[in-house]
Amino acid sequence: MPRVALATCAALPDLDLEDAPLVPALHQAGIEGVPLVWNDPQVDWAAYDLVVVRTTWDYPNKIAAFLGWADRVAAMRPLWNPAAMLRWNTDKHYLRELAGRGVPMVPTRWLARGSAHDLGAILAEERWEEAVLKPVVSAGARRTRMVGPRTLDDGRRFLAEQLTQRAMMVQPYVPEVSTVGELSLLYFNGRFSHAVRKIPAAGDFRVQTEHGGRVVSVAPSGTELAAGQRVLDALGSETLYARVDLLPTDDGALRLLELEVTEPSMFLRWDDAAPGRFAAAIGERLG
Repeated sequence: MPRVALATCAALPDLDLEDAPLVPALHQAGIEGVPLVWNDPQVDWAAYDLVVVRTTWDYPNKIAAFLGWADRVAAMRPLWNPAAMLRWNTDKHYLRELAGRGVPMVPTRWLARGSAHDLGAILAEERWEEAVLKPVVSAGARRTRMVGPRTLDDGRRFLAEQLTQRAMMVQPYVPEVSTVGELSLLYFNGRFSHAVRKIPAAGDFRVQTEHGGRVVSVAPSGTELAAGQRVLDALGSETLYARVDLLPTDDGALRLLELEVTEPSMFLRWDDAAPGRFAAAIGERLG
C-alpha cells in the first residue's frame, strides 16, 4: 500500500476537523495517509512515497524554516504543492503578479519592511474611508486590523509598529465581505470540486471560524466558475490542490482576495464526495 505523508503542525498532529476525512478516504482508495508534523526532526520523509502539505498553519512565524523544510523534502520525494510554488504563495506579493496577468484584484498598497508611511495620507490619496491592514506573510487573519476615521490614530501606531518587523499591505475595506461574504472555490488537480461561502460574524470583517465566521455550502454560478478558472489559468502551473477566494464588489466584478496553494482549508466536510475526490487526486500524483 502506498504511503503518503500529510504534513501538519504540532498544534494539529492529527489534522484539523476539515481535513480529518481525508485519511479514511485515502484508505478506501488503497493509500495509507499519515499525518506528520512538518518540523518534527524525527520524521523520515524519505520513507513515504509522496508528501502533501496540509495544515502547516504555524509557518508564518517560521517562514524560513518552513521553506527550507519544503526544499529538503522536495529533494527526496515528490512534494505537493511544489516547493517553488510554496515559496511564491507564502508571500502575498504573488497577488501583484497575478494582477499583472489580468486577474481582477482588490486595490492594494504594498509597504516594505523598515519603511515609514503616513496611514492617513494613504487613505486620503486612495480615497478610502476604511481600510484593512495585513502582513504580506500571514495566515488566519493574524496581525490584521481594520481602520477607519475613528480608529485612524490606533491604526497609525499599529502600522508603524508592524513595519519595523515585517512588510505590510493596505487594502480598502469592501463592504461586501461583511454582507455577501467570500466565495471559496476548491480544486483538485485543476478540476473544480466544490464551493463554500465564508461569512463573518456581525460587526466583524474576518471570515475565519476562529473569529466567529460561518461557512455555508453553495453551488457557484457559471460566472463564478469562469472567474475561478481565470485565476488558475493565470497561475499557469499544475496544482494538487487550490482554493480561489473571490469577493463580489459593488461594480459587479469578482475580485481575487487570495489564491491559496500552500496550506488552505479545503472544507472537506461540506461536500460528502470531496474527501474521495481529494484522495483520488493524490492517487493520480502517485502515478
